[in-house]
Amino acid sequence: MGASGTTRGKRAKPPLRTPGPAAGSDALAVRALARGLSVLALFDVDHREWTIDEIAEKTGLLRMTAYRMVRTLEGSSFLIRDRVTNKYHVGPAALALAYVSDGFSDFVETARPFLEALAEETGESVTLALEVDDRPVCVDCIDTTRPFQRRTAPGRIIGNLASVHGKIFAAFKPGEERAELLARPLPKLTPNTVTDPQALAEELDRVARDDIAYDDEGLYASLCAVGAPVRDQLGDVVAAISVVTPVGRYGPEERKRCGEAVKHTATLLSTYLGWNAG
Repeated sequence: MGASGTTRGKRAKPPLRTPGPAAGSDALAVRALARGLSVLALFDVDHREWTIDEIAEKTGLLRMTAYRMVRTLEGSSFLIRDRVTNKYHVGPAALALAYVSDGFSDFVETARPFLEALAEETGESVTLALEVDDRPVCVDCIDTTRPFQRRTAPGRIIGNLASVHGKIFAAFKPGEERAELLARPLPKLTPNTVTDPQALAEELDRVARDDIAYDDEGLYASLCAVGAPVRDQLGDVVAAISVVTPVGRYGPEERKRCGEAVKHTATLLSTYLGWNAG
């Protein structure tokens, strides 16, 4: 994070964070609003406070632009400044929005023992995601004592079709909905990101057939993941579980071991929810 004054007058390097919809992809999008939302998107359970300089650095905005965005959000009570530290935290206006969205606490509480068991079995970080308005959203994470730098947190959107969660939710959609997702522009997030619609369609077919999805540094460089779908009593996919590991620990044997473990855990949770594999 940048020290005070280090970003004044200069454009900081673009942040490495979960991408959202680009303002430039929609002719009707308001660029200033997109910039303001990029500021709000920095706040999560792992990053509860930011200074102006840190916000400028992480968003890639000029410091003055970041300052104006923050002051605007502060004026509407979306952000509040700590007068002692000069750091900003989420204000009551933003907190109120949480009560508008569906609550997932009961599901998270139900799934938590299964996630903890999976993390203990694999020794790797585990993520639970639900789909909110066609976007995979992280709702719970389990870390282990092994060295690992997590790139997501509860409440964060987890990429798009580059992530195992996005692939899982897309794979089990009706044909028209899946085609619509594949028709959207897909950003090249890393050298390994698959953006060709035909290649992605074939991969989604495999995910639907095998009940398992892989991410080999497609979402984030240096991170890999294996995921599996969770079903309810009707057989509908309601969640996705993944094991996330640094690429240095992701050899063929680890890939297979984590894949079998996450698929087994997803089946156990699905059975608990009332699903019968038949």
